[in-house]
Amino acid sequence: MRRLLQCVFLSFLVAATACGGVSREEIHAALAGALADSTPPEYIEASSWKIAREIYSDAGGNPLWVEGGAPKKRARALVEAVAAAEDQGLRTAEYDLEGLGQALQRAYKDDETEPAELAELDLRLTELYLEYGRHLLSGRLDPSRVNEDWFIRTRRATVDSTLRAAAPAEDLEKALAEFLPAAPDYRALMTARARYAAIAGQGGFPEVAATVAPGDTGAAVAAVVQRLVMEGDLDSSAVALRTYDSALSQAVERFRRRFGLEAGKGVDQAMLAAMKVPVDRRIRQIELNLERLRWLPNEFGARYVAVNIPDFQLHAYDDGREVLTMRVIVGDEYDGTTPVFADTMNQVVFRPYWNVPSSIALEEILPLVQQNESYLARNEYEVVPAKSSTPVDPRSIDWNDLDSTNFPYLIRQKPGPRNALGLVKFLFPNRFDIYMHDTPGDHLFQRSKRALSHGCIRLEHPDKFAEYVLEGTGNWTPDRIKAAMNAEEQQQVPLKRPLPVYILYLTAFARDGEVHFRPDLYDVDARGMERLGKAPPAAQIAALRATFEELMKG
Repeated sequence: MRRLLQCVFLSFLVAATACGGVSREEIHAALAGALADSTPPEYIEASSWKIAREIYSDAGGNPLWVEGGAPKKRARALVEAVAAAEDQGLRTAEYDLEGLGQALQRAYKDDETEPAELAELDLRLTELYLEYGRHLLSGRLDPSRVNEDWFIRTRRATVDSTLRAAAPAEDLEKALAEFLPAAPDYRALMTARARYAAIAGQGGFPEVAATVAPGDTGAAVAAVVQRLVMEGDLDSSAVALRTYDSALSQAVERFRRRFGLEAGKGVDQAMLAAMKVPVDRRIRQIELNLERLRWLPNEFGARYVAVNIPDFQLHAYDDGREVLTMRVIVGDEYDGTTPVFADTMNQVVFRPYWNVPSSIALEEILPLVQQNESYLARNEYEVVPAKSSTPVDPRSIDWNDLDSTNFPYLIRQKPGPRNALGLVKFLFPNRFDIYMHDTPGDHLFQRSKRALSHGCIRLEHPDKFAEYVLEGTGNWTPDRIKAAMNAEEQQQVPLKRPLPVYILYLTAFARDGEVHFRPDLYDVDARGMERLGKAPPAAQIAALRATFEELMKG
């Protein structure tokens, strides 16, 4: 690859003194001949040909990247960006740099340049722009092939119009930067990737083989110190530290926070496990999550709610600022994962019924009722026949005669403190029947891993969330919300301001200026990393850039 890029960039340099005899009109005519064919040249993807022809039509058929005597500055900016594609978690090998290099050699030959060769070079650069631009705007991979439970639409519907509008930009570097996701996480992850790539270039992380505790001294403490300095959790001035003191304790807590570990446990086995993950895997984890950010909408709006499944956290925003956060419980990997999707919250229900899903009714409740019919009454369940809204007496049913082929009933739990949905639920209608709700099991929020539900999202502070959600919908004060949650009657409150909700899956993300990592809760990272492919070694990437910079000095 290094030799290839040297060839590409050296050819650009040669361009400064070559082919001055070909006029703009001659290139225009050669382009017109190529663009007149409805079938694309072999070096342009069929999916790109229509938009490429539209881009040239917008430009009056003129070349976009080359002139008679040299490539334009914007052409160099494009190739430079592609050469640095690894910084975005993309792969330079994805782009036909070999074909581009050959086209450059053909196009810029002393006294032998043909207009058709310059036209081909211009078209190849347009194809490179379209392919790289699409990857920046909506990702390189199909999210459904990485995570079958990912249902948020990518930006692909608007990609071609965006590329067409930006194609003539003279400042191409700026135009490409505007293709990147607007989320602050993206820049933070890019910075983290560069940091970890530098660590990989130095041989990777030092081994941390043993747990240590406050007051300990010696080599084991030194290994922890070195690792935390490399991660940025401990100031480099402390690199010679050999005692587990208060400064090291703070750095350990910072590391634990960033990796989602329980606070106050020091350098325990869980922290050792996080430290044993090789730096190359951390780089690929970051790259996969850069790709996930490219799959998301570029703007979530000024007011929205986001839940990151592996982080077990909800974040609510207003006017672009985070105004509320809380712990949540999400779906269990084996009992009902929470899908990745976006929808709009439109209703709050105080004192809800819980209509038990048929799978839970058959697999969990029916066996318990068959053992002891009083289970229903003890847990305040009602039984409603199909095509009816009136409960029947459970004692009138032969429960031992029911199974998955014969279960014509809805089981529902009456409103109240024992209801599985607690005292309030928040609806954003979707095909997965996922919603947010209160829970009587408040003690479960103390667990660090909170994948405990059948798919719905349980809230740590439903009353505070109701305040946020109902803002602007009548005079819903904290006291009124508390009264509604404890009233005798159910109350349904439609929202005056529908609220966007995003259920996300990010195992690397930024918070408060720090990059955080989380375990891959649903075991989908490995597939994504495999499809992304491996980057060249960090030293090779650095050599490519150094070669480029040296060559471009001419």
